[in-house]
Amino acid sequence: MISLKPKVVARELEELVRIRADVDHMLTGNPRAKAALETALCDALAKSVHVPLYLLLGGRYRSEIKVIKMVSVDKPDAMAEEAKQLVRQGLALKLKMSGKIEQDLPRVAKVRDAVGDGVFIKVDANEAYDAKTAIRLAKGLADQGVEIFEQPVPRDHFAALREVKQHSPIKIEADQSARTVADAYTLIKNGMIDAINTSVQKVGGIQEVKKIAELCEMNGVRCALSNTAGSMVGDAAAVHLAASTPGITPLCELGEFEVITGDPFVGLKVTQGAIEVPAGEGLGVSLRQKSR
Repeated sequence: MISLKPKVVARELEELVRIRADVDHMLTGNPRAKAALETALCDALAKSVHVPLYLLLGGRYRSEIKVIKMVSVDKPDAMAEEAKQLVRQGLALKLKMSGKIEQDLPRVAKVRDAVGDGVFIKVDANEAYDAKTAIRLAKGLADQGVEIFEQPVPRDHFAALREVKQHSPIKIEADQSARTVADAYTLIKNGMIDAINTSVQKVGGIQEVKKIAELCEMNGVRCALSNTAGSMVGDAAAVHLAASTPGITPLCELGEFEVITGDPFVGLKVTQGAIEVPAGEGLGVSLRQKSR
């Protein structure tokens, strides 16, 4: 087992970029471990100079991040009811699909009818479709005012993804297909997508996300951030990153820490469909005080 400890212990925080380079040289892959280490170092460095993390990342471009919440695959009526509850909280919607077009289109239609025309909706197929069927679905989604179709085909089927992009009337977004900066470059260079959905954990850290966001911004491609359900520490890093990076959309898939019980941290909350960027030092979250 490779230990990262020798590359970190007794190093100066100001060497953060060099530390990350040394870690990459020593260890291939393992993006989640690298992301956790880099996030901790960024938090420590910002705290050492008593500033919020977004200042170290270039300054504050926006003061809040609007939130998209996921609606899991279910019967149309159940999805519509859940969607209505989320919209009442000011949230945008991401609808999960099953891969069966005859069932997925009615789901989307039912949700749209329930929430009205003014609500942002994106659809996530999680690699479930082939190109031809995805194109058919995209045309049906356009009729329902869906704005983005995420990962319609399997992650490594780049030719299929490009085919869908060429024939889709709505924006096509890569998620699982964009696992690295190199993946993002390939997707953008070859005109395979309109958008990329990335995360600090998926690509291995804050600096890697910034590279992807800059590539997107230079090429007119939408870049959004997401995070899986977990402690709000992960979301805090994403919020500071989105707040300081113009190339990242202000509408991101965050806030899933609300469904976690026992989170030891406090400092973030979703209010009226948005997360305010913390003004405290570092990540702006802190350990919950134990009751006596």
